[in-house]
Amino acid sequence: MFYITFLGSISISLAQEFGYQEVQLTNNPSDNRYASYNKEGTKILFESNRTGKWQLYTMDINGGHQKQLLSNSFNDRRPTWHPYKNMILFESDRLGMTEIYKLNLDNYKVSKIPIPLAGNKSRAQFAPNGVEIVFNLEDPKGDFDIYSIHQKGKRPKKLIDDKYKNLYPQFSRRGNYFLYYSNKNNEKETNVIYTYNIITEERSRLTYFKNHSNYAKLSNNKLRVVYSASVDGGKPEIYIMKHDGKGKRQITFNDEVDILPSWSPKDINLLISRTNNGNLQIFKILLKEPIEP
Repeated sequence: MFYITFLGSISISLAQEFGYQEVQLTNNPSDNRYASYNKEGTKILFESNRTGKWQLYTMDINGGHQKQLLSNSFNDRRPTWHPYKNMILFESDRLGMTEIYKLNLDNYKVSKIPIPLAGNKSRAQFAPNGVEIVFNLEDPKGDFDIYSIHQKGKRPKKLIDDKYKNLYPQFSRRGNYFLYYSNKNNEKETNVIYTYNIITEERSRLTYFKNHSNYAKLSNNKLRVVYSASVDGGKPEIYIMKHDGKGKRQITFNDEVDILPSWSPKDINLLISRTNNGNLQIFKILLKEPIEP
């Protein structure tokens, strides 16, 4: 299957009855990834390597007014929004090792999160209270653990610590648990999506061992999880399931790589990154209305 795609216009699918209408938002000879809406749904944040380095950008919801937020010779990556302030978290190698920073979009002041732990820090996200963050810490063996910490560097807490790659922690709206994916329990061959309850320390598995699934995010109404999965060795597509892992439903149908889905504030659209002419571009999936329970 292929799509006839026009920048800023609805994509036309030869098998549209199987999927949803789509809009391509970026179109340049570079990779554009990690797109997410602000809390009002009026602006999209993402990363791109169009300058030769990974840098942070915003654009409007139709792909216009693409703006680089910072200009430097470092790699600034994986931006995420603050839950209620005009601020973002991102990671940067500006000190040699990858550390977590926050950027105030009102005055463009950059400040480092003082994390008293050795190792590369990445994939950070604010907790719903806007005070704590959760992030990945890479250990000397190349595995990844999950920690939380106050944004002032206080009270670091180890949440997931084992000999596997535990990646991309994403808080629930209440902040009592988070989603992540890991290559544990299956001889490190594929990634599986799990939940971890911060209060009870209980873990639950949401996807199958035989598939390769990752990049899970919980919907704002807390009913659905969107994620990317390679089924039976195929290229990654976007799927939606119930918050308990039931009712899995395929959303995209194509021969490209679809990854990094993110919900709009009212759960009526998705942002994804898809390969197009050799590069990852940002697309909007028009669900039109929230997926019903």
